[in-house]
Formats: sequence, structure tokens, C-alpha cells
Amino acid sequence: MLIRENELPGSVYFKGDERGIILFHAYTGTPNDVRMLGRYLNNQGYSVLLPLFRGHGQNIPEPILDAGPGAWHQDMEKAVAYMKQEGCKQLAAFGLSLGGIFATKMVEEYPEIIVGGGFFCSPLLIAQTETNIIPQFLYTARQQLTAIGYTAEELEEEIYRIQQELPEQLNQITAYTEEVHDELKHIKVPMMLVQAGQDKMIPPEDVYEAAKAFKNDCAKVYWYPNSGHIITIGPERKQFQEDVLQFVNQLAWKKERE
Repeated sequence: MLIRENELPGSVYFKGDERGIILFHAYTGTPNDVRMLGRYLNNQGYSVLLPLFRGHGQNIPEPILDAGPGAWHQDMEKAVAYMKQEGCKQLAAFGLSLGGIFATKMVEEYPEIIVGGGFFCSPLLIAQTETNIIPQFLYTARQQLTAIGYTAEELEEEIYRIQQELPEQLNQITAYTEEVHDELKHIKVPMMLVQAGQDKMIPPEDVYEAAKAFKNDCAKVYWYPNSGHIITIGPERKQFQEDVLQFVNQLAWKKERE
């Protein structure tokens, strides 16, 4: 169901039992990135929240650039508060790409209620200059602006403006990611590190370096050789969904005794 606009605008919630899972979407994405996984987990009894990061889910790129990691961190905190309000005593957090960075931050910040988590194809190691994020953002922006009727001249003016603003936001994301990476050594709950072998957005092999940053033998890499960056809807999605379910089923959920 869609959540009331005054709580988490544009977010989706699948009500289940007291075991809560939060799934964060990718940069420039929407909850649709993780909807199939969310529905799959909900069908197994879990309560699942798919938050919408501020600035996303619109047909123009500017709102994303007007937001940033500070706003998205607040969205993550609101998601936790919402799940508590819904009666979830324990939570697990996962995210796709950028969403995985915020899911990992959530694991770091809420050890008292987090039983596990993970990230899917997330750039936890690298600077934005080593990814294809900028060309992908510009490609998406061109598609969006063309679709709403921008002339060729207007389009080039807007793309130029985006090219000036986007690197600053990506620098902010990189700084936020570095903070998250620095705290990985303190995580003690199980972590699922998912990587697609055909990922063209980030270097796939970096997931193994990211795994080394965990010092409590809590992280395990899951490799999907035939999938691309958006692994949640890729050719191996069924195996991926089954692996996520098996992972969350093995977490230390406490049974409700009331």
C-alpha cells in the first residue's frame, strides 16, 4: 500500500508480521527497483517498507539534485521510525546501489534493533569518477526532458546546468560513503554482499575488497555472474530472491511472546 503523504511520500509498505525489512532503491530510481523483492519477502510473512528517497520518483532530474545525502539520511531515519510505529521490534536493511549505502548506514546506526542487512551492487569502495554514474544520470535526464517537450536548445542548456551541479552532489555522496565504509569494522550482525558479474556501473570485483573491511566475520559475498547492475530485475532474480529469503530466514529474529 502507499503510505500517507505526510509520513513517507511515495513510499510503499507491505504489512506482515513483527519482523521488518526495509529495502532502499537506487540513485535516480524508485521503489519499483525493489518492489518484486519486497512483495516476495512479504509473501513469506515479513513486513516490508520500500522508502522513496527525496527528489526521486519525478519526471525531471532537478529535484534529485536539490536533495542529497543529508536529506536521504533523514529519509532513512523516518523509515526506521515508521517501522517501529507499525510494531516491528526488529529490522533488517538492504538496498540497491546507492540504497545499499544507506542500508549499511542504518545497520551501523541502529545496532539495538538490527538483526542483519546487506547491499546489492553498491559502490562502497570507490570514488564517483571510477563509475558510470555521471553518463547514466545525463542519459536519463535527456530522456526525461525530451519526453516532456524540451526543445534541442533548452535541452542542451539544462544538460549543461546538470553537468555543473552533478559532480558536487556525487562528491557529497562519496564523502557520506567514506563515513559508512569507515564504520564497517564495527558491524557484528550478518551482512549479505550481493554483486552482479555483468555490472557496468561499478567494478564488480570491488565487492571482495569491501568484504575485507568487515572485521567480525559477518559478511558473505553472493555473486551472480549473468546479472547487470539492477540485479533485482535481472535474469537471475529468482535465485537472488531465494538467496535473500534464505539469508533473512536465518537471522536472529525473536519470536513475539505477547
